[in-house]
Amino acid sequence: MDWSAEAILDAIPDASVILDADGVIVAVNRAWRLFGLDNGGDPADVGVGVSYLDVCRRAAAGGCADAEEVLARLGDVLRGSAVESDLPYPCPSGGTDRWFLFRATMIEGRAPHLLVSHVDITRQKQAEETLTRRVAEDPLTHLANRSAFHERLAQAMTPRPGRTGGADVGLIYLDLDDFKLINDTYGHTVGDVILQTVGERLRRQTRPQDTAARLGGDEFAILAPRITAVGLRRLADRIGRSLAGEQRVQGRSIRIAASLGTHLGRPGDDPVECLRQADLAMYAAKAAATTRGGAVTRPAPPR
Repeated sequence: MDWSAEAILDAIPDASVILDADGVIVAVNRAWRLFGLDNGGDPADVGVGVSYLDVCRRAAAGGCADAEEVLARLGDVLRGSAVESDLPYPCPSGGTDRWFLFRATMIEGRAPHLLVSHVDITRQKQAEETLTRRVAEDPLTHLANRSAFHERLAQAMTPRPGRTGGADVGLIYLDLDDFKLINDTYGHTVGDVILQTVGERLRRQTRPQDTAARLGGDEFAILAPRITAVGLRRLADRIGRSLAGEQRVQGRSIRIAASLGTHLGRPGDDPVECLRQADLAMYAAKAAATTRGGAVTRPAPPR
């Protein structure tokens, strides 16, 4: 059998590269080249001779917490403290939300090398989401329900075995200002439409790895794993802007607004306490807005 190493590498269906002991790319396969071309990438930026570690560092400096985790896992394998490591991560590309599994495996030899593959697990993730959605979804807004949110929060706050610390976990707690008055003034049917609108706007503003949930009534929360303080602040700002303004319901223009509170935790923190801190921050923001005057808007009487 006359198979070259290049032919074997190209036969791997997943986008893959081989790194030397310093993290420099020494070979790429066909799937890697095609993925870059399909998504408008420059082969010179991620081709042979480029430091894969530097690529990850630039991504991490740009606010990508997943890149920070990849760097840590690559370091574990390159130092020999782990034989292999993997990490699932979302990758919006080409107008499509996809999921990949980053996998690094040591290639033994006189000069050790590292095989890094990015396995497309989108179908697996979609199947998992379909199965869990039935029991984890709020029927009105189609966001996660309270039970599912607390389960995912507990998972995000659980440290991984064998590792200390971990990426920050962001929480946003929000409720709608004067929502009871909207229900009393216009009726619960209109109130339900408002809640559905909020759910849709939260979906548009959050990242694929985030969890937006309706905890009950007009209270919502967002779990944002692997996020920085700056990223959490930007996410909260986007959500606040998207919820501010008027909503047209049954021929009426109804102004909606929300009060938001944030908290940045880390794996190992108490999940219940972290959510309570976000809740307290939300009430502090609501009180501050009321003190300034005019931030909480009363709906106009029905005409």
